[in-house]
Amino acid sequence: MRGSRLLVVAVLGGWGCVYFNAMYDANREYDAGMKSLQEQSDVTARVRFDSVIAKTGRLIESHPGSKYADDAAILKTRSELYNRMWESAAETSVRAEELAGDSKNRAVAVGLRGVAMRELGAFAEADSLLSVGLSAGVDADDEALFLFHRGLARQGLGQSDEAAVDLEAAASSVELSPEGRLTLSIALRDIGEYDRSMDLAGQLLATSSANPRSPLYLHVDSLAVLAPEVVDSAVAGLFDLPTLPATRRAAFYYVRGRAQLSTGREEEALGHFDSAIEEAPTSQVAAEAAYFAIEVRLRRATAPDDVTALLGSYAVARRSGTAEIRARTARWERASQTFEGLIESFESRGASAAEAMIRAAELAQMDLESSALARGCYLLYVQVAPESRWTAKAIYGALSVSGHEPDPSWVTDRGVATDDELRDRLKTLPTDDPYRLALADPAERGPMADSMYVLAEADLQRRLLEIRMLFDPTAGDTATAADETPEIRDEDEVQF
Repeated sequence: MRGSRLLVVAVLGGWGCVYFNAMYDANREYDAGMKSLQEQSDVTARVRFDSVIAKTGRLIESHPGSKYADDAAILKTRSELYNRMWESAAETSVRAEELAGDSKNRAVAVGLRGVAMRELGAFAEADSLLSVGLSAGVDADDEALFLFHRGLARQGLGQSDEAAVDLEAAASSVELSPEGRLTLSIALRDIGEYDRSMDLAGQLLATSSANPRSPLYLHVDSLAVLAPEVVDSAVAGLFDLPTLPATRRAAFYYVRGRAQLSTGREEEALGHFDSAIEEAPTSQVAAEAAYFAIEVRLRRATAPDDVTALLGSYAVARRSGTAEIRARTARWERASQTFEGLIESFESRGASAAEAMIRAAELAQMDLESSALARGCYLLYVQVAPESRWTAKAIYGALSVSGHEPDPSWVTDRGVATDDELRDRLKTLPTDDPYRLALADPAERGPMADSMYVLAEADLQRRLLEIRMLFDPTAGDTATAADETPEIRDEDEVQF
């Protein structure tokens, strides 16, 4: 069983001695580690907890008489547990018990040792130690922590009924802090208790601010992948809350959309993403919803109009606070605008701008990740320019996205029958066609194959530049680069 996450108890008491700075720094580092852990940045969290272990270790060893020594030992034990240092945590907890200034701290030290022993598989010893920890009126977060691990220990001992009672008691503690509730929810998720985990997360969703990149929403997002139906059902019930701000309602729509995507219910997901945008169009939730809606709609696009319809959505997604989303949205937007210009050039000039369809197909396939659009563009090129020197390129491109059918009102695609016709067509092309040679067996390619391919690609790029200048005059700024013969690369042989 995976190592379970612990609950938060970071005691920031009033300091009044020369060791204030050391303990204060350790507590701040611990809080930062907890934040990283809840944000699911485990590597960063490990570094933070390593720092806590070093700081508290120095205080314990150099100044065991300090009134902060027992708190330092407990904080060190917690950090070692978070970093999966089970044996070290057990040893440190013994020292924490020795240094404890009151019965409560002794109980916490014993309970933490029980956590370590449970992780080490000593279930009977863990059960006993955790019971001691639960007997001294520890704080609610520690009580939930000890109940949780005692439940797991009793599961390991085959005491299913007792284990269920402990796990339920841990999850239903009304005194848990929001941080403790979230961390327990994550721990329950990690052991597969998705219903209990979502019950706790739902309580937090009902009162927390709507930030899709907060630790809470990142956790719910992971639950939406692991147990989408559980998340969808739980969040659907939150719409009945008596007071529900627009941003939180939008967030609930967004979460339901994410859960539905995980089950392949794309139409329902898109409906909820659209509702999230409508509820709070200037919010971060709307930006995230717009991003995922664009991603789905691009993937499902079957005709050029589907791309045009998305041009207004990019402005919403660009407001995301996440750099990765902003960057990918910008790439999609640039590719969509170029795609639209290429389609307009072809539609207004026909065969005289036929090569626009090859570039449009490449944009659709590589940048927009829209296989059906790419298939349609390649097929249109083959139909309009059947004797072109780039016909083989378009045929190979169409075959590479076989099975993705474009809108029949735009281009005809008869699936397998069309593929068979394309393959037959390849057989009629000249044996020295540069694109046929590029995919031929190396022994059959001949010494000029690479040069022929490079020249054909260079000519195509010059032709595409001429076409692009019809709708983007600034494209001429790259004319010098386009006129240069490109250096052959290994990947050029197969990337059409």
